[in-house]
Amino acid sequence: MVRLAATLAASRKGLLHLTHIRTPDTRPVPNAPQLLEEAARLAGEEGVCAFPHLAEGRSVTEEVQEAVRRWNCNMMVMGWYRPLGKDAVLGAQNRALTKAVDVDTLIFRVGEYRPAKRILVPTGGGAHSVVGLQIAHDLSRAWGAELQIVRIARDRQCQPDDPLLRRYCAQLHQETLLRLHLLDIDAPVTIIPSRDVISPIVASTRPHDLVVLGASNDWRQDEYLAGSIPDDIATQIPNPVLMVRAHHSQELNLSNVFWEHTIRLGMRPKDKWDAITQLVDTLVEERQVPTALRQTVLDAALAREQKSSTALGHMTAIPHAPIPDLPAIIGALGICPEGVDFGSPDGQPVNFIFLLLTPQQNYCNYIPVLAQIASLMRISRMRPAFLACQTPAEAKALLTHPEKPLS
Repeated sequence: MVRLAATLAASRKGLLHLTHIRTPDTRPVPNAPQLLEEAARLAGEEGVCAFPHLAEGRSVTEEVQEAVRRWNCNMMVMGWYRPLGKDAVLGAQNRALTKAVDVDTLIFRVGEYRPAKRILVPTGGGAHSVVGLQIAHDLSRAWGAELQIVRIARDRQCQPDDPLLRRYCAQLHQETLLRLHLLDIDAPVTIIPSRDVISPIVASTRPHDLVVLGASNDWRQDEYLAGSIPDDIATQIPNPVLMVRAHHSQELNLSNVFWEHTIRLGMRPKDKWDAITQLVDTLVEERQVPTALRQTVLDAALAREQKSSTALGHMTAIPHAPIPDLPAIIGALGICPEGVDFGSPDGQPVNFIFLLLTPQQNYCNYIPVLAQIASLMRISRMRPAFLACQTPAEAKALLTHPEKPLS
């Protein structure tokens, strides 16, 4: 578990706080300090600085909450050493921790640790599975492992020659590829039509796979904690399993990211590089980015665009860049009436450029924002509505209340 956590920390240039907590109702571990020091040494072998902590308190949950606050942690990794099952899950301290500590949480069903040959990621598109995709991608790069994405097209009849089922599978494939594009992940996607979700995922698992599962949203409700789809999958396979639960703060509205003073109408950039530069300068001008960091931010945004185009089609591009220690997502919107070539997959010029600067340390906060932009700009009536805006306030109103026509 420590090696796994260290691999993830190294991919994000992070630190580890290795914590063992003693409570009045737990049996003492006599050599706990030595074990913590050994764990810190293992993390060091992965190139990560780790700090061992031995804490005492009334409850594990309270102490972990305090540790997360004290060290400003944004991820928690725990091991699962017991058999899976309703009684075991409902009676576990891990359950209380996942509900009480609001950070991205990984529960690793510990087996023999070794870098996996393949990482299998069944995904349903929710917030938990999005974080799982990013974590699996980081692990695959660190280990040189194959990454395989699986999505189930659930259909009660599941007739292979059904045109509606084929259409459904094609839509899921396109949606999943778009999400991977937003995440800058290049991996094969398999869509499996099936009457149920669990059996095709179990059948797709190979002996040397690590399976990364997004937790069910039902984990927030006691009565449904055990018996969820991820729970059942983990029960039926012997492989190492990493269960991922994204923290709660996912509901970011576009109106909270893009403000009137960071919206520019009538932009006429020479090319996409000039467009990105103008939007970064907009954030500097509006004091959203310190002048001293202007070049750092610009270099990061241009480097991301050089890797692959951030154009999504529908006249829209979302250049974005991870910035270390950024406290929150920052955005700027540029509307280009004449369009600019962004290398869009549909070959059309881009008229709407949403620049996003995102916290490098956080795995998932910006993904709902990207998804909201993509969904909004797919609506055909929104694109001419944005082009018709004469003031930044009108554009902001469209972002805030897209269902209401401009008066």
